[in-house]
Amino acid sequence: MKAGAAFLDSGIFIAFLDRSDRFHPAAVELFSNPPRRCHTSLAIVAETYGWFLHRLGEEAARTFRLALADFSWLTLHAIDPTHHAAVVQKLERLRGHKLTYVDASALVFLAQLRIREVWGTDRDLSLEGARVIPTGA
Repeated sequence: MKAGAAFLDSGIFIAFLDRSDRFHPAAVELFSNPPRRCHTSLAIVAETYGWFLHRLGEEAARTFRLALADFSWLTLHAIDPTHHAAVVQKLERLRGHKLTYVDASALVFLAQLRIREVWGTDRDLSLEGARVIPTGA
């Protein structure tokens, strides 16, 4: 396991940038002292950008995009055909959990990167043993 590594899901980005989110204070605290190794995927970036664009408007989506550029400690992972095949297998194996494609993709990345901590508000990402913070979601 990569000590201190974390995987960031869309909910933590939303909580960090949306002051009205109930997890905003916890997200600000997490982002104030990130571990040396943090990861997310371009699928999560796309999902989060879309959330900001359609719920809070183009300026909020732009703010998210610009914030990502400032997170030099964050590694963005691409989706390729091999990853897609692993996601399809994960979705089949976890049928009945109503996982989104992006959540199944995140679970694949968690296993591949051996990361056990997720920053996010989606409990589905704890299905295979990861710890999701902040708690109370």
